[in-house]
Amino acid sequence: MLRSFRVSNHRSLADLQELRLTRGATAPVAVPVTAVHGGPAAGKSNLVDALGHMRDAVLHSVSGWDPYAGPVRAPHLALPGQPSDFEAVFMAEGVPYTYGFRLDAADVAAEWLYSHPRSRRRIVFEREGEAIRVGPMFEPARFGITALVPLVRPNALLLSLAGQMYAEALVPAYRWFETMLEVVAGSADIASIELRLGSHLSRSAENAARLLTLLQSADLGITDLLIAQNDPGYADYLRDLDADIAVLADQTDRAAGSAAYAAQLEQDSGLNATALARELTNMRNARDALYTRMAGRHGVGLRLVHTDVEPVFTLAEESSATRALLRLLPILLDSLDAGKVLVVDDIGAWLTVEETDRLVQLFQNPETNTRGAQLVYTTGDRALVDRGNGRSARTRTSVWTIRRSAGGASTLAVF
Repeated sequence: MLRSFRVSNHRSLADLQELRLTRGATAPVAVPVTAVHGGPAAGKSNLVDALGHMRDAVLHSVSGWDPYAGPVRAPHLALPGQPSDFEAVFMAEGVPYTYGFRLDAADVAAEWLYSHPRSRRRIVFEREGEAIRVGPMFEPARFGITALVPLVRPNALLLSLAGQMYAEALVPAYRWFETMLEVVAGSADIASIELRLGSHLSRSAENAARLLTLLQSADLGITDLLIAQNDPGYADYLRDLDADIAVLADQTDRAAGSAAYAAQLEQDSGLNATALARELTNMRNARDALYTRMAGRHGVGLRLVHTDVEPVFTLAEESSATRALLRLLPILLDSLDAGKVLVVDDIGAWLTVEETDRLVQLFQNPETNTRGAQLVYTTGDRALVDRGNGRSARTRTSVWTIRRSAGGASTLAVF
């Protein structure tokens, strides 16, 4: 669950802006859908880019940023010398966390991570320049964190290094950015759409049937999807992984719903609910990597069957609307299955309001969103926002508006 996101001095977001994804002050409840509405060039894409930039910094500042340059950032054109701040409040492995960092032109000026068990703030670590302080409640983890301090470059994040080096106290926060937050922005090439779609369809017959049902409801004339059979050299491995994933998923669900089952499982296997969820994520990642390797050698072989049309179509032969929908569907369904936070820029591009609204309803409906997944999307279409806001107080869309001032600065406000 993502509770809030704060950013300043990133592209058109000059002053500090906060996007809240909960309602209620004393016991915040996650809102399943949050929409950000604005006109052309208001800053909608810059807000999504800020979330994507924060995720990328956590995952890649150690391995992907130039070690001899300053941190990767995109300050407002009028504020190149001012620092850029990013902060997210989220739930990871059942514990609330606050994580943020400040980037200036040369270094990571500050970085902080707090946990909030039972609504009490505990310092995991605080960083000011080269000085790093580990909180007293995390004394047992002090060695694991401080051992990394000499290895952290001035222009890289400690959380990025700690996640890759598996410093246990910091792993929950790192893994949240890695596995529970997905940002979709910009255009996607046909090959990447086919790969994601093929991986999703190949996991199970249930996945294929569910996606095809949603695709048929869009009234695009598509009656079936075809993908190549798994290469014999990979088929057994994929089948074994899918079987193991199914078992782990069932155990994870049962452990989450029954304390007695969780205790018995830990006694029998040594895996508690947290370790089980981590192992399930690892298995899914391994499965995706194996499928990607297979598709890289042999291709996905995606073909689309249309009503009363004899030849099958390739994705390149489909309309922009069909490609847009096929790009979104596996991402949306994977997010629902895993309880992710999904952020989509311009969700209705190439789609009708009715079709886009059906996708949004997947997150609003508790029967299709059983794991608390959240959808954050931007749109310039007022009709889509009005549809979402007209539903019940429990499921309606929380709507924000973004506007750009004469000075070129974007401002967020509740709609």
